[in-house]
Amino acid sequence: MLSLDALAIALAIEGTLIAIALGGLVGLRMWLIVRARQVEAGVAALEPLLHRWLIDDVPVDAIVRALRGLPAHVAFRSVARLTTPYLTFERQQRLAPRLRHEPWVQRLLAGHDSLFWWRRFDAARLLSIVGDPADAPMVAALLADTRPAVRLVAIDAAARLGGALVDLELSTLPFRQDAVQQYQFAALARHPGAVVAALIPRLTPLEPPAQLVAWIDAAAFLAHPDVLWRVRDLALHPDAVVRLHVARALRRHAEPETVPVLLRLLGDDDWRVRAQAARALGALRAVSAAAPLSAAVRDRAWWVRYRAALALAQIGGEARAHLVTVAGGDDPLARDMAALVSGLSPAAVVEMSEV
Repeated sequence: MLSLDALAIALAIEGTLIAIALGGLVGLRMWLIVRARQVEAGVAALEPLLHRWLIDDVPVDAIVRALRGLPAHVAFRSVARLTTPYLTFERQQRLAPRLRHEPWVQRLLAGHDSLFWWRRFDAARLLSIVGDPADAPMVAALLADTRPAVRLVAIDAAARLGGALVDLELSTLPFRQDAVQQYQFAALARHPGAVVAALIPRLTPLEPPAQLVAWIDAAAFLAHPDVLWRVRDLALHPDAVVRLHVARALRRHAEPETVPVLLRLLGDDDWRVRAQAARALGALRAVSAAAPLSAAVRDRAWWVRYRAALALAQIGGEARAHLVTVAGGDDPLARDMAALVSGLSPAAVVEMSEV
């Protein structure tokens, strides 16, 4: 009998715990729905004010007052959702000083060192919108956060503030994972002026190759003429991996002086460099490279033959005629590759050249 009473008590406790858990889940769901509706209402109220500011350039006071009257989380999420797609960096710079010392902003930024990572995330996201130079130490700490999500958002804040933070970002760039690097490139590209000034001194042969490669890739993403000129000077670097990334980056540098550099790389000892040089020449539509690319279709490396044939097809005109000539030649490997690429449609050539 005693065992049955104990079992009944255990079942009752278990049932109570399950009911509490279910009630908690339902309550959480309702709370999230309420918060989402509040944010949507905040966005709906803020959006016309931003439109008026953009179109009529009315004073920004109405926006500041409207945000001040909202709960902190609503004001933050409304601003975060609307400023990025609507406002240029210059407009954000005008809005930021008016918001930086608002009570709701101060409350959210106080969470930059919270034990809860999502509060640090919100602080980093807000700093990417309203941060000022005095916030640099805060952003630097967030860049070193233990949570990858926080570090990623802090990258935007660092790029926005520029200065020493851009140097810090470029210093850490070579040690990031590829996916993080791509996000970092995109954040840096939104502020090209500060990034170009910080990147140019790093593009020298004296830097370690592993770090130099990351900075060359950043220069390629920026596609700014000043940094690509410096990248071009690295085409004679003794490390093949550096030359490979140089060739890849130069397809974004549509200058007459680039083609001779790529033609030199087309004769590189490393087949990977030759292949990227062929790809770059195709991307630049370098008509003068038709004959060297035709010779490269006979290269001993399959990937070089493939890239050279695609480049000839991409350039078109006389270059495609070279491809037809190779397709009728006596080199079986070159002949097969030329025949394969000659049969591709123009759209397929463009698509395959980007892979």
